[in-house]
Amino acid sequence: MESTSQDLFQVLRNVLTQLPSLLTLLVCLVISIVRWKRHPKVSMVAALAFVFLILHGLVFSAAYIWIPRLFFGSGSYESHPTFYWALALITNFLFAIALATLLLAVFVDRDRAPGGLEVHSEQ
Repeated sequence: MESTSQDLFQVLRNVLTQLPSLLTLLVCLVISIVRWKRHPKVSMVAALAFVFLILHGLVFSAAYIWIPRLFFGSGSYESHPTFYWALALITNFLFAIALATLLLAVFVDRDRAPGGLEVHSEQ
């Protein structure tokens, strides 16, 4: 039982370390929801990205503690660098998807400039 309480304490520490980022993402989520009526598609994609980023932070705070125990028990799982490499690869791949979704929100519903690129000259 002591191990579970230590794990929960470690998860809490990991989440508290990310608290400024998580609060910022939460504020951004609220802003995108408030702007929903004005820009529905953009707000929906942005809100989806912010929710995904929040969940990413919370889930992987716990995953780095409990997934190694699930695979290796309470033994020495620090000696498995390939496992941590794979977990980091999955973590960063999902983070990249969340950022790509956020970037998509920036460019969705944009009108093309008439005639392509415009060059303004001062006369």
